[in-house]
This record gives sequence, structure tokens and C-alpha cells, in this order.
Amino acid sequence: MDTEKPMIEGGKKAKDEPERETWDKKIDFFLSCIGYAVGLGNIWRFPYLCYRNGGGAFLVPYLIFLLICGIPLFFLELSLGQFGALGPVSIWKVCPMFKGVGYCMIIISFVVCVYYNVIIAYSLHFIVNSFTSTLPWSTCNNDWNTDYCRDKSFNSTISSPPEWTGVNCSKGFGWFDGNGQTNVSADNLNAVLYLNRSDWANTTEINGSCVEFKTASQEYFTYKVLRLTEGIEVTGNMQWELFGFLVLAWVIVFFCLFKGVKWSGKVVYFTATFPYVVLLILLIRGAMEEGAYKGVEYYITPNITKLGDIRVWSDAAVQIFYSLGAAWGVLLSYSSLNKFNNNVYRDALSICAINCGTSILAGFVVFSVLGALAHQTGRDVADVVDQGAGLAFVAYPAAVANLPFAPIWAFLFFFMLLNLGLDSQFGMIEAVVNGLFDEFPIFRKNRVKFLAAMCFIQLILAIPMVTESGMYWVTLIDWYASGFSLMIAAVCEIGCIAWVYGVKRFLYDIECMIGYKPALWQWWWFAWMIMTPLTIVLLMITHLAFYSPATYNGVAFPSWAEALGWLSAMLSILSIPGWAVYQILYHPRAKGTFTERVRELLKCDPDWGPRDPKIKYKYRHTENVEPKELINISKKSENDDDSTTSKTSDPPSYNSDV
Repeated sequence: MDTEKPMIEGGKKAKDEPERETWDKKIDFFLSCIGYAVGLGNIWRFPYLCYRNGGGAFLVPYLIFLLICGIPLFFLELSLGQFGALGPVSIWKVCPMFKGVGYCMIIISFVVCVYYNVIIAYSLHFIVNSFTSTLPWSTCNNDWNTDYCRDKSFNSTISSPPEWTGVNCSKGFGWFDGNGQTNVSADNLNAVLYLNRSDWANTTEINGSCVEFKTASQEYFTYKVLRLTEGIEVTGNMQWELFGFLVLAWVIVFFCLFKGVKWSGKVVYFTATFPYVVLLILLIRGAMEEGAYKGVEYYITPNITKLGDIRVWSDAAVQIFYSLGAAWGVLLSYSSLNKFNNNVYRDALSICAINCGTSILAGFVVFSVLGALAHQTGRDVADVVDQGAGLAFVAYPAAVANLPFAPIWAFLFFFMLLNLGLDSQFGMIEAVVNGLFDEFPIFRKNRVKFLAAMCFIQLILAIPMVTESGMYWVTLIDWYASGFSLMIAAVCEIGCIAWVYGVKRFLYDIECMIGYKPALWQWWWFAWMIMTPLTIVLLMITHLAFYSPATYNGVAFPSWAEALGWLSAMLSILSIPGWAVYQILYHPRAKGTFTERVRELLKCDPDWGPRDPKIKYKYRHTENVEPKELINISKKSENDDDSTTSKTSDPPSYNSDV
């Protein structure tokens, strides 16, 4: 059911086919890819994984998986998208049987976009609340704080049980005496041990327990920002303030994208580069604080024994797989807007190297400040480190709150998170939009209306995520929507190109674009044929072997929520076999027996090839065409203001007789 219209006589497009946009400049594409690939995970996940999995030793499996899985998959997607110049759905003219992989990708991106903007809304909340002389998450004297809040050194504010009781509270807990506290009941005490006169003879009753005290930033995020309920089944009230920030986030996304990459390609000049400025500023500022070196030591000190743990290797593979952003459809979408002769090989290697370097740099930034926080509060670095939202909205805010001129550092940090989140959101939205535009050109004519409708639909879908149970919904969808399904999409993609389309032919296509064989082409052949797909399959196996149900802060989800989470995953996964069946039944080329239909649909569509009609004609109708000939045609087309009015004769038309 491919909708791209055939070329009419003279290689011209049909009049009613909308023009497909392209990047204004090469730097627009490059920065957009960096902005997309370098996301929140580089800041709030990699540093924690490095610390947890052996410090500097974690870089060994990380770099190995970067070479055998990350870079090959990234390079493959950029090359495929640029050669075919089609979005993540229509690109499967390369092999119509696998068209469902494209739909799988854009479904994943669509679902993730729903909750990703909620995280951006959190960042907007913190940005706005940074404009104050005293940060609201730095003190315990606010309306939302409980009696368990501590905003100073834990060593001086956490008391111990009376000596005569002979009781010791476990690490991280302190003695809370509930006597005289009218707003605290025994049921509300986070109890490890209750003491009453049944434990000791001839003593008065003691209403107290060992409780886990919380930092001011923990209570701010939990009780002020989230206003978290007991579980996902307790919806609570609508959070109108957070909903307002969510609306603002979608308005920002819409106005950055409504003119397409001609506009968003300029927005990333700031959004993709500003985070590096902030990272360097925060690194310098953090290094000036006492205790920073101790934090960095926790981050980089290698523990070689950890390399014997399979979970360490699994974590490294997962981090590489997700941090580069392959199999979401974004790389296919972005690279499809390139010029045919763009050096995609150089771009792929450069972007992967920058992404890896950013993760390592972020670790120094995060742990230098967390080390200072640990020193100021009298705790170990291990007690303040966290990952995910806990790092971004609890641990790091607590750290910057203790710095001089704290509001400035808080604003810079959360504004950096906003830019990182927006760049990733831009990529996922463009993947969905371009994927559908190429399939249904009528949508391209109404880009603004289509984009507005999509943003509005995703805003409505996110409403449960800005209620008082919202973080449970964010966690649930994040846990399932982009995990196993993303791995399946990736293994299908690379398996199709390597084993069906053929690595030899694909390497030739790359040579046609860049003018030479990629260095160490034998390695790319081995990686695409064997190493990368095998790695992803093993990753899928370990993912299932170590599977655990979703939780948030130790709160398990009910069975109906688990089922809903798996449903969000199956929506994308089932599109792959579903579209394969549809193609077998209804594709125009599907004729004859079942085997004949399958065999036919594993071949390229007749009009597969470069988008430029002259390059496509030369590519498909000339035996053993020299790649440099196609490069020359591409360069000539760039210098020609209007190729359709060129004085040179146009190539003959072609439709399906190839």
C-alpha cells in the first residue's frame, strides 16, 4: 500500500505531490542528530550506571558495546535513510514485507512523546521556581513539609533512641519521638521498630520509632511537585499547575516544529549547544566545592571484579542501545532529508563519539556536585547518589541548593534539562510526522493542522500523568513502551538489511553516496551480518531473564496496570507481523501462492532507490555504474537551480518495469 506516486515523463513529479523538505545546511542535520542522541539519559542514567557497575571499569563493556552494537546500528540507520530519502515507514520499499517495522518505530515514538513532555513540564516547574532568593526545595519550613524533613547536616539533625532502650536505628534512619506531635499518628510513622511499655517493664509508654528522614528536596518533589498518592489506583486530584506547564511544553514543541526542519534546524543551534556550556560551567563550579574530589573518586575508581557480573555487561549494552537513539525512526527521518552525497559515514562516527564523550563528561559534573552535597550533609556519596528522575529532580537540586548563588545554578541546570528534553522530543515528533507524511502526502499539505492535532491528542493522553498519581503512570509507560519492543524493531531492521537486502549491496549503496568504501568495510560486513544482531538478541534474552515488574519508590503496580503496560508494548510489536500479513494479502505485487507472495515481498519495490530521478535512473538502469558517477550527478543537481528545466535531456520515465 505504498503511496508515493510514480514519476511522470521527464522525471518530473506529479503536480499534486507536495514537495519533501530538506535541510538548509549540513550543520542543521548534524546538530539535530546530536541534540536528539544526547538526551536526558546521558545526564541522569549513565553516571549512576558507571558508579554502580565498577566505576572506570564500566567503560570497558560500554566501549565494547559501542563498537559492536551502537555505532553499526547508528551508521546503518543514517545510511538507509539518506539513500532512500524516505521516512521510517515508506523506507521499507526496500523490503515491503518488513513495513510493519516502520510502524512499530513511529508507534514507540508517539507513545514515548506522551510522557516525555511531562518530564519537560517538571523541568519548566523547577525553572519557574528557581526565580527566588531562597530555593523552595532547600528548606523544611514549608506547608508541604513533614516532621521527617531535614535540610541540614544529617549527623547533627538525626537523633538516636534513648540509650536505656538499647535500640539502634539502621543506616539512613533516625529516632523520631512522636510524643506531643498532634499531626503525627503512629500509623504514619515510617516504622522499623515501635517501642512501647510491653517491651520494657515498669516504663512509661513511648510513642516513637526509627524513621527514614527525608531531605528538603525529596519532600518538595514528592509532596509539592507530584503530590504523590499511595498508588496508581488512587488517582487523586488534577494538578492544574503541572497541567499548565504541560500545555506550555506542548506549545513550545509546536512552535518549534510547525514550519518543519527549516525552522527546527535553526532552533537546535541553541538547544543542542547550550547544554555543553552549562555542563562546563557546572563542572568548574562543582570542582571548587569541598568534597567534589571524593564524589569524582566514587565515579571513576575502577572495580575490576565487577566485570565478572553479567548485569554490568547487560547495563552497558542497554545504555548504548538507548542512548544513541537507534530504532526509534528518528535517525531514518533526519537522514532522509540530507543531500544524496552527504558524508554519512563521517557523521555517524562523529555523532557517536560526541554522544559517548558527553556521557563521560556528565558523570564528572554530576559526581563533583554530589560529592560536595555528601560532604555538606555528613553522608556518604553512596547515600546521595540516584538515577533517573531521582537524580534530576531530587539529588542534584539538593546539591545546587547548598552552593552560593544557588538560584543561578538551579536555573542553569533545569534550563539545560529543558533543552535536552526538547531536542529528543523534536526528533520523535518529526519521526511520526515524516513517517505519516511520506505514506499519506495529503497530510503534508496541511502540516500545521496535522501537527496541532497530534500535539493536542498527546496532551489529552497525558492528563492522567499530571494527576496526583501521575508519576506512577509515567513510570509504567516508560517501563514497558520502549523496552522490549525497541529491541525487536532493531533486530528486524538490521536483519532485513543484512540478510534480505544484502550487506554487499548496502555497502555499494553507501559507496554511491560518499564516493568510497567505508574504512575497514570488512568490519561493517561482519558487524551487520553477525555481531550486532547477535548482540541485540542476547540483550533481549537477558532483558527477559532479569525482568521484574514495574515499581516506583518500592510501590508495586496492580495486575491491571501491568497488563496496561504490556498492552502499550504490544501495540508496537504486533504491527510487525500485522503489516506482514496485510502485505501478503493486499500488496499489488502479492500474487500466486503464499510462498510466491512472500518471496516477491522480500524484494525491493520497483521504484526503490535514490530520490533524485536522474540518480535513480542511473542507479537502476546502468550495470556496474561507478559510484563517482552518481556523486557527480548529485553535485550537478545541487548547483542547478531547477533540475526540471535543465537544458540537458531528462532520463526516460520509469514505473514498474525494471
